[in-house]
Amino acid sequence: MATRKNARKVSSKAKINFDLDENSTNKTIKSAKKEIKKMSAGGIILIVVLLIAGIAGGIFAGHYMTRNDCFEIIGQDELTLTLDEVYIDEGVRVVSFNRDVSDKVHVETNLTVNEDGTYSADEVGTYYMIYTVDDFKYSGIFSVQKIRLITFVETSEGGE
Repeated sequence: MATRKNARKVSSKAKINFDLDENSTNKTIKSAKKEIKKMSAGGIILIVVLLIAGIAGGIFAGHYMTRNDCFEIIGQDELTLTLDEVYIDEGVRVVSFNRDVSDKVHVETNLTVNEDGTYSADEVGTYYMIYTVDDFKYSGIFSVQKIRLITFVETSEGGE
């Protein structure tokens, strides 16, 4: 009989009501407040210390995993060429969570793409190359893109 009484006490202490209707929510809040008041100061301090340690560990791990991450244009961001020149793209370097994901880069441009992979223009003007990457960090968490501007001028304006 004593065992049954002890079991009821333990089960009533361990009972948590997850029903979210209006009446039971108030009861749940009240019972949670009672249980917190019953908790010793040492238990609360332990919970707070573990919470702070978990947050600090998460920040450290996140910093450690992303310390070498970058999304940078190789070469110049802006350059000027003459109409008779072609541009050979140097690309971008992308590191995400310490992995090189440069092979996932997409290039959008309004330049003419030649068969040999070079770029050229038929008219004087400023053209663009927009680099985006299909990666969790740079397209999911942060939306990042890099832009290279290439200005084509007449041969006489080139100043060579």
